[in-house]
Amino acid sequence: ALAGSETGVLLDTARYENRCLPDLASAIADYLGDRDRQPQSACLALAGPADGRRVRLTNLAWEIDADALAARFGFPVHLINDFAAVGHGLDALQASGLHPLQARTALPGAPRIALGAGTGLGVVQCVMTAQGYSPVPSEGGHIGFAPVDAAQDDLLRHLRARHGRVSLERILSGPGIEDLYAYCRTAMGRPMQRARSAAEVTAAAGTGSDATAVWAMQLFCAIYGQSAGDLALLTRATGGVYLAGGIAARIVPLLEDGRFMAGFRAKGRFSAWMHELPVYIVTDPDLGLKGAAVAAQRLLSRPSCS
Repeated sequence: ALAGSETGVLLDTARYENRCLPDLASAIADYLGDRDRQPQSACLALAGPADGRRVRLTNLAWEIDADALAARFGFPVHLINDFAAVGHGLDALQASGLHPLQARTALPGAPRIALGAGTGLGVVQCVMTAQGYSPVPSEGGHIGFAPVDAAQDDLLRHLRARHGRVSLERILSGPGIEDLYAYCRTAMGRPMQRARSAAEVTAAAGTGSDATAVWAMQLFCAIYGQSAGDLALLTRATGGVYLAGGIAARIVPLLEDGRFMAGFRAKGRFSAWMHELPVYIVTDPDLGLKGAAVAAQRLLSRPSCS
């Protein structure tokens, strides 16, 4: 929860773990109970398809109803997709919150795209309108995985046997990293003795202490790069490509080893064009919160239709 200015400067924050709460209303009640100043309105960024009034979370058994929350707490509530908030938040980023992978000049007003691996995989395109950049929410994380070589073909067969249809999110996410590690163990003829968490895999890959983890994260970075490049082609993202989410900022050295950008640029007849796109890792951990604050101000400033 937060209060924010129209530039996304955070004035007050608190953090809660979803798994420790029965529902979102409990977190809001706890947050408001400690503060004398009550909000004028709320903009909630949530991981699921949002129509402004209701959201069913994709990876958590919660249903959020804006009207029910407004009735309980006494102020207007608007719901947006979490990656729509990321799209709004790009306008509030400072240079210190960005780490360049390919430093190029963005074309003013050109489309830009943000994607981010975390619990799932979020994707948002941002396009210029008369009011400035506007995010176009999507479920791009659920498009199909497209292998580019024999090794990735084998990975697809392995994951298809486990999941049926294999979306990008099955690989480019925390659970995806865990599946990648299990696949690499199997492919190396080393049966799993115990499951490894995504945090354990990324840490072991970062130190080089586990060859299986290194291979798993090499696959992850290559597939992340080629998928980001495909989405940049789809959207003509000459305004920039931004890697957000919870994972990218924690694995900067792994993303810098060349595999990500090699996958990003390897687009056949468009390879030269791919070299011209700005590509950044977002290192600001509050991008989504800032985006929700920016979105709240934009929603409040909309002219009335009455």
